[in-house]
Amino acid sequence: MLRVCSVAIVVAACLVAPLSAAAYGPRVKKFCANDYMDNCHLHRLGTPELRACMRKAGAKLSPECVNALIAEGEVSAAEVAQRRAAAAAAGK
Repeated sequence: MLRVCSVAIVVAACLVAPLSAAAYGPRVKKFCANDYMDNCHLHRLGTPELRACMRKAGAKLSPECVNALIAEGEVSAAEVAQRRAAAAAAGK
């Protein structure tokens, strides 16, 4: 538990630091920190590589993170719906 809290604090501190014009909003910072650590921690925050990694990990992301990404304009609701439909069709 202490490790998770420490990691969350480090990630939050990195997210708060000015990165670029494409800095993440408060919802993404709050709801995607664990998804970042689980799936894409090898990529620096604010980079195109991180965005590509998160898109690739899309199906593994928590619903809260996906909703935050939609709310902050990182991905559209239509794209999420399209990906879910494609995944459901592939699973049949």
